[in-house]
Amino acid sequence: MTRNVIVSFTVLICFVLSVSAQTSKNTTKKPAATASGQSNAEKMGYARTNKYWGPGTFYLYAPGKPNNKMANNAESAMRDLTGISEEDLYKELARQGFAEIPKKDAGKTWFNESKDKETKYYYSSDKSYVLVAHTKDMYRSPVTENGKYAFASHSVNRWVLYPKEDSVKVLDAVWQYLRDLDEMKVILSSFASDFKKADPKAYPIQQVGSSGWTSLRAGTFVLKMVDGKPKGYWERNIDILRRTIGMPEFHLEVSGMETDFWYGLNVKLKKEGYVLNYSVLASNLGDLEPANTWAKEYPRQVQAYNSGIKADKDAVNLYKTAPLPPKLEDLNKLMHIR
Repeated sequence: MTRNVIVSFTVLICFVLSVSAQTSKNTTKKPAATASGQSNAEKMGYARTNKYWGPGTFYLYAPGKPNNKMANNAESAMRDLTGISEEDLYKELARQGFAEIPKKDAGKTWFNESKDKETKYYYSSDKSYVLVAHTKDMYRSPVTENGKYAFASHSVNRWVLYPKEDSVKVLDAVWQYLRDLDEMKVILSSFASDFKKADPKAYPIQQVGSSGWTSLRAGTFVLKMVDGKPKGYWERNIDILRRTIGMPEFHLEVSGMETDFWYGLNVKLKKEGYVLNYSVLASNLGDLEPANTWAKEYPRQVQAYNSGIKADKDAVNLYKTAPLPPKLEDLNKLMHIR
């Protein structure tokens, strides 16, 4: 019974989030920006739409309107590098102090798993992380004056490397990521961990598994047979991670979505140390199935996103009525927001 309740909720969340593949546009009137309250995008000099994407083109809503444009954090800074022309992208990276990594140094490294020698990788100004911005052709829009497709940046990744002994800093970084997503009103799609030879039915619990902010508050559940009878256990996700983060091939994935953007954090323990891969994707710069248009798709994405928000709120009552209900933690306390 308990497992059915939890599985049903997980399936509900996953279904809603998968349906909301490219999500909605916020229609809330934007407050007047001040010099101190401008978002990263508003401080930048480039245009985020032009005649090849944006109103009047196939990519009608690209690059979308974030749920909370005024948030200023590391994830919104990455988000604001999407939806701009290839030429403006390289100018903006140079303006922010990024330096291209020589191809001979980027070919075989901890951040380049595919050993790609063509992609341009960049060091941040202080060399604390590596960044790459991917561009794609807007082939469903008119060609440019020179007869070629226009290219726009549609996704951005950054990588950070921590030594193996710095697992505490890794967890701090993960929790900062959660705080950033919460600040941007992002739906938490999944929060899951694993490691080599992990036993999903063991207790103490060895794997984290949450879908949604309410599920994160609940922690992770495992059902174990004790003296021939089923017994359920709940445990705080942070406690599970602290106990298992140093295990061989430890792996943690966090994903989220808001109106027109997808977010992800992938943590892997490799021979070089803990590799953190952050990603953001402007989903509305993508192509749709034949005969579909963004004008038709957009209302469905709005509805799906709102359904995701509602499902996460409804989960509170679902947990309360479960046969073995968890103790739901206060989200601000859980994420150390003071």
